[in-house]
Amino acid sequence: MLLKYLNQLDDAVRELLAHPGQDALTQCNECVRVLEDYLDTQMEPVARRGREIMAQSLARLPTPVGERSAPAARVAG
Repeated sequence: MLLKYLNQLDDAVRELLAHPGQDALTQCNECVRVLEDYLDTQMEPVARRGREIMAQSLARLPTPVGERSAPAARVAG
């Protein structure tokens, strides 16, 4: 499941980079939420590595994405 969620996030990040807009941003935020929820249920080493990989994917974006980041209106554009 971890690989599935990470791949979905990577796809969403690529889509947001290629086609910035509210729909792509919403999808990216949803992937972050699902992945965070999943990682919250995992053992610490798995959760830590999953969050490291997630951070690498999100680092490709010019503005933070996710529940713990800036409001969505600032990211879309």
